[in-house]
Amino acid sequence: MPDAPAERGRIMRKTISMYWPLAIVVPLAAAAYLYLSEAAPRRAPAVARDTSAELARAVSYGFVDDASQPLPAASHVAPLGGPKAL
Repeated sequence: MPDAPAERGRIMRKTISMYWPLAIVVPLAAAAYLYLSEAAPRRAPAVARDTSAELARAVSYGFVDDASQPLPAASHVAPLGGPKAL
């Protein structure tokens, strides 16, 4: 089988010559995507006017109750640690 190594070499050369453009294009496309996604404008935080309008809408739909009922006391509150003796 003297032709087996030569055959493998020919197949490898064909494979490399076929896929080397892909090895260059894929990282460049990924870098371009990351660059463009960083350049995209970020959504600014909601301004107070929009936030208060959303809160008023939530109250009118009944998602938020009035604060007339007190909150239940926390039963599993960890005790505060006092000073430790050395």
